[in-house]
Amino acid sequence: MKKFPLLIAFLFLGLSASFSKDPIALLLKAHTYYVDAISGDDRNDGLSRRKAWKTLGKVNESRFSPGDQILLKRGSVWQEQLVPKSSGSADYPILIGDYGKGDLPRIEANGHYKDGVLLKNISYISVRNLEISNFNKEVAFQKTGPTGLRILAEDIGTLCNITLTGLYIHDVNGDNKKGSLEGHGIYWECTGPKNSNIENLTIEKCTVKRVDRNGIRGNGTFAFRTNWFPNKNLIIRNCYLEDIGGDGIVIKAFDGALVEHNKLFTMRARAKDNAVGIWPHSSDNTIIQYNEVAYTKNEDWSNDGQSFDIDGNCINTIIRNNYSHDNDGGFMLVISDAINAKSTMTRNNLIMDNLSINDGLKRKRLFNFALTTDSTLISNNIFINTHHEPLEMELVDIEHSLPRNVVFENNQFLFTGAVTAKFTKQPKQYQPLVWKNNLFQGNFKNKEALPNNQETAVLVPKNKNQYPWKFLKKK
Repeated sequence: MKKFPLLIAFLFLGLSASFSKDPIALLLKAHTYYVDAISGDDRNDGLSRRKAWKTLGKVNESRFSPGDQILLKRGSVWQEQLVPKSSGSADYPILIGDYGKGDLPRIEANGHYKDGVLLKNISYISVRNLEISNFNKEVAFQKTGPTGLRILAEDIGTLCNITLTGLYIHDVNGDNKKGSLEGHGIYWECTGPKNSNIENLTIEKCTVKRVDRNGIRGNGTFAFRTNWFPNKNLIIRNCYLEDIGGDGIVIKAFDGALVEHNKLFTMRARAKDNAVGIWPHSSDNTIIQYNEVAYTKNEDWSNDGQSFDIDGNCINTIIRNNYSHDNDGGFMLVISDAINAKSTMTRNNLIMDNLSINDGLKRKRLFNFALTTDSTLISNNIFINTHHEPLEMELVDIEHSLPRNVVFENNQFLFTGAVTAKFTKQPKQYQPLVWKNNLFQGNFKNKEALPNNQETAVLVPKNKNQYPWKFLKKK
């Protein structure tokens, strides 16, 4: 009988050792921490609402374990910066979110910090339901490149599995000129010297308003073909962007991006240089679909102001099922950068099943091809112009050098208002364009200048149930 307690002790130790390796046991060890700017106290342990921490500084100096949650109280306001320093794991990410009732927890950087929230060199983390601003009222614009939320992979290798959900980011007054000083709502950045990138980045149900210069975008440090180490697997979905000084959504340095079901209104609101609604640069295998882009500005006859752009150093881009309307600069830009060892020719582009209404009225062009690109198929789109004031606009503008292998096929061009679509480029410039089975109705000028133009009297679009208005009705 005296040996029985000893046996029980050994059995208990064995069970405890095996239990500690169980993932469920790991989850049970995870903690939830509460932060309350009004009633909290950093001397508390933070493990209950009644013993919440007070400041974001306490969060920044603490270390967390996989599966932990850091919850900020709704109605609280912090004039601080949030910089968590711990990673979760593949099975148990760390969550930063909200609790309670009322307004979203609000972080006001006020220009005292470059970033309202900085996720530096951490992985397996989810941030949800926060309000973030970074507006310095003392200056016309900040000269630091301010952001609402920045993801930074610095000399680290690969960061992975970062999710941003339900964020409201607004009022970031950076510089509207392209360059290092421009501001951002959400920004990803990868720097060396060690090749660094981000894999599996999801941005969904976020709202970005009144940001100068960019809504959602990143950088391209490792996007040159001579040092190609792109980010991988990006999803930007169900986001709302409004009143953005320059570019809306820029897919930068990604292999495999999906941008869908977003709404963008009034891009390039204040920038004087080039800016577009949605566009990839130095990215491969990009899909842009089911987005609405409207009211992109071009009051100064600049080069851009379109709803969409397939930009330099891109391969395999699909732009489909989007609804574009009232964008001053036009519907589409297709362009290459200078073509060399660092930057490949933009090629293999598919533009299909989109609806464009009254695009290009200020810049007076619908399409723009610039520098040499290769293999662009424009198929099953509908372009409508019902504008009541008379003007002429170039349907396809070609600049600097000729594109290769451009096919317009099964599209409808319906210019039924007072606007005339014209074709006034030189015959040599039109030579790379092939026109198959398109329908032209309304006002067109010099259409006979188009080579290889095979019109149709009756056009029945393919996949007609996939057009944007079908999608929008379901919403």
